[in-house]
Amino acid sequence: MLIVLIVPVPLLVISCASRSTPPVAVEPLPSVVVSPVDSVRHFEVVRAYHLGRYVDPNQPGVMHEQHPVYRVEAESRWNLHPGPSYPAPSDGMNPSLDPAHSPAPTDDLIVAELNRQKAATERVMWEATQLAQSYDQLQKVIGDMTAVAKNHTVISARFGQTELRVTRMEQELGRLVSPVPTATNDAPTILIDDPDPAKP
Repeated sequence: MLIVLIVPVPLLVISCASRSTPPVAVEPLPSVVVSPVDSVRHFEVVRAYHLGRYVDPNQPGVMHEQHPVYRVEAESRWNLHPGPSYPAPSDGMNPSLDPAHSPAPTDDLIVAELNRQKAATERVMWEATQLAQSYDQLQKVIGDMTAVAKNHTVISARFGQTELRVTRMEQELGRLVSPVPTATNDAPTILIDDPDPAKP
């Protein structure tokens, strides 16, 4: 039994004292220089706002002179669109977030819709022109009708005055032509003139 214990111990020691392996040199791949940075990351959008003189609302004793104020409108972010070596995703799965960095789609349906919108706009403009012309004609007719109504009123007033004058004239003429009634009940005498004597 001693042999059974003695043989495994040296084997164990020999197996533990094996040759050391040479160290593996792991070198990272050289970094690839990204030539178009837009293909990897979108830049931040900074806008300048030019302000004139103004009093600081937090400190009324401080006045700011005319100067620009810069504001970050959109933070920089990673470009998640795949490059040209990858297949393009469908528009429904990965819509673009910033329209400034993606071109407008030129699909046949969009072109057809734009043409339809142009035709509709032209039709609306033509109808607006027709409506403006109809409105001008209507204003002219209303002006003419107003003048006719004024003339009708003037003619009606003159006709009424003329009827009144004719009635007065008939009354005056009736007084002049009618015989004066006699004061007695005697029959009126008719004077008959002698005819002219015959001449020799």
